[in-house]
Amino acid sequence: MKMFSKFIGLYKKELKIFFSQPIAYVLIVVFMAISGYFFASIANYYSEVSLRSMNSYQQNMMDLTTLDGIFRPWFFNISFILLLVLPLITMRTFAEEKREGTMELLFTFPVSDAAVVAAKFCGAYTVFLAMLTGAMSSVITLKLSANFDMAPVIGGFFGLMLLGGAFIMLGTFISGLTDSQIVAAVITFAVLLFIWIIDWLSAVVDPALGRVLSNLSVIRHYDSFSKGVIDTADLAYYGVFMFIFYFLSLRVLESKQWRG
Repeated sequence: MKMFSKFIGLYKKELKIFFSQPIAYVLIVVFMAISGYFFASIANYYSEVSLRSMNSYQQNMMDLTTLDGIFRPWFFNISFILLLVLPLITMRTFAEEKREGTMELLFTFPVSDAAVVAAKFCGAYTVFLAMLTGAMSSVITLKLSANFDMAPVIGGFFGLMLLGGAFIMLGTFISGLTDSQIVAAVITFAVLLFIWIIDWLSAVVDPALGRVLSNLSVIRHYDSFSKGVIDTADLAYYGVFMFIFYFLSLRVLESKQWRG
């Protein structure tokens, strides 16, 4: 219980740092604006296609559900926006501490390294959840005027929460490797982009290697969630992904403490 209260103290400190800087608010507003724009554009296109398909000669041209016509494309757009935005959130988790020379002070706190990494992750994850909550307003607005099944949409958002968690944990690890926030953001983006596009590369390489690359792709495992399907294999992938980079973040923090 005592350790938990210390973790909460660190977590509150992270939130205070995040929300005392304008970048958190800017990123939340920008994310909401871009995701809202994509949602409106996709919904308008879907509406136009639906109206055209009601004509007798076009009845069989296109049969898109709301999930396939609106939400799956939108979820894909959101996931790519996260690829661009989340490195800007995670870049400061450890890099800023080192740049300002407060890492040594952090080591003097009577808390475990595990609690420090967890607090850093949870602070960044809270900002991400605020962004995602803002994006949900588009869904609520549509729900007020249209009838569709919310279960697959909830599954899609759950997948985004896992995808965002994986991005943030990787970014936290990379932030611990450098004292430059810009370097941390660029490297995080580059690594995330690589593990994103390897699914596309799987189509142009040897089939055996292609299966391996596809299974390693971070976006490949989101596909089922975007359909509203929760697969245990995909849950395991994101769980293992986050655990690996949580463990590596601990090792980085311990090495910094030892060298200090």
